[in-house]
Amino acid sequence: MTEQEPTTGELSRLIQRVEGRIDALSTEIRDLAAEWRGQIASGALVSQRVGHLESSQNDQETRLRLVEQDLSGRREAAEKSRRANMWIATGITVCGLIITLIFNLMGK
Repeated sequence: MTEQEPTTGELSRLIQRVEGRIDALSTEIRDLAAEWRGQIASGALVSQRVGHLESSQNDQETRLRLVEQDLSGRREAAEKSRRANMWIATGITVCGLIITLIFNLMGK
């Protein structure tokens, strides 16, 4: 059996099929590259957004700590004020009792 060499027509058809496959692969590669670029850009946007959210969260946590400190300070001030008011009220009551005793003793 001798192998016959392909004819010019067969070679031409084979070359056309190979060129068609190369064009199809080139198109597919371009499409994949475009999709990857889109995904990379999307990933960069997501990373940027996550960074902004983390920064915002840190800012909010800082504000929360400041508000908690302010609230704690106000509670302490309110407690001191309440104690001072209690001592003032006790002092006024004692003074009133002393004045009442003095008037009662002088009136006799």
